[in-house]
Amino acid sequence: MGLYTSPSHGLEKYASRWHHYWQSGPVQLAGVLVGETLLDGNEPSRGPAFGAHLAKCFGLPEIPAHIHRTLKRGILAVSELQSRMPPADPNPSLGYDDAYQVIVQFKNIRRELWLNGRFISSDALHAGNTYIVDLRQEPRVLLQNPWHNVNFYMPISTLKVYAEQNDMPVFAELAQPPTVGQDDPVMRQLAGAVSAAFAHRHQASGLLLDAILDAVCANVLGRYGTSKSTAPVRFHGLAPWQERRAMELMDERLDLSMTELAEECGLSAAHFGRAFKRSTGIAPHQWQLGRRMKRAQALLTGSSLSLAEIALKCGFSSQGHFATAFKENTGLSPGRWRQLDLGERNSKIDSDY
Repeated sequence: MGLYTSPSHGLEKYASRWHHYWQSGPVQLAGVLVGETLLDGNEPSRGPAFGAHLAKCFGLPEIPAHIHRTLKRGILAVSELQSRMPPADPNPSLGYDDAYQVIVQFKNIRRELWLNGRFISSDALHAGNTYIVDLRQEPRVLLQNPWHNVNFYMPISTLKVYAEQNDMPVFAELAQPPTVGQDDPVMRQLAGAVSAAFAHRHQASGLLLDAILDAVCANVLGRYGTSKSTAPVRFHGLAPWQERRAMELMDERLDLSMTELAEECGLSAAHFGRAFKRSTGIAPHQWQLGRRMKRAQALLTGSSLSLAEIALKCGFSSQGHFATAFKENTGLSPGRWRQLDLGERNSKIDSDY
């Protein structure tokens, strides 16, 4: 999570408070009910734990941040936070949120941690390590050193959908205590790439950050995620509405890409391809090609359009591409198909007389 630090005298100040507690029993000091190890005081600063809201919560100026909207079903976000002269008090609560913060530290620091208002620990966070905090526990922190980290915001709903879309086990939770850091070289490299992308903005940096967030999601689920079931993953077909929507779209636009079809169904392209084949018995591109051929045959028979015009109307890149695909599918060139059809129709007209 985004973290506060304090000046060098902060540790001594809070240590003296704890010493006073052990000598005298419960005492209220600056919002800290020491005898019951409760942290009170600041009103919650409710909002998602990334970007401007996270910066405001920690009293920082504008910070680099990026939001990745995943297949219209959720978000992932990343923020980079650092402070050389932070306040001495713990940050206000971010409020309850069904999300995790996955944090890669860039500096060694000492931290005091509260969850749900109760003091949990005073410990060290190590540079390069990855820490996970459950925002449902309304964490608050106080650090005693200058700090710098990359903070990944990962809603539970997004993690569940990502796992489903990529045929991973059903997501339950990230099983790592907030006081335990992991030496995770993958997260360390990805966090470094985020920092570099923020430092050197360019036209493609947004796409790069999207790709990094996808990689972070895959790594976090694979390394830290736990499943509700140990049963093997089974590939299922499309839901009826997904199959119907995909076929409608392919009828409307014969040049539609697999990625566009998958997004409309809320799935990854790989998952959509497997699910479509399981539901229909053929791959999406084969079904789409079949629709193109039927459309082309109808236009060859019922219109005077040129072969080049028919090729474009049926989603082919050129007349040559159309001719090759048509002959592979029917055994005849488009021109020969039209000649034979015209001959059959003329023969039928002559026989009627």
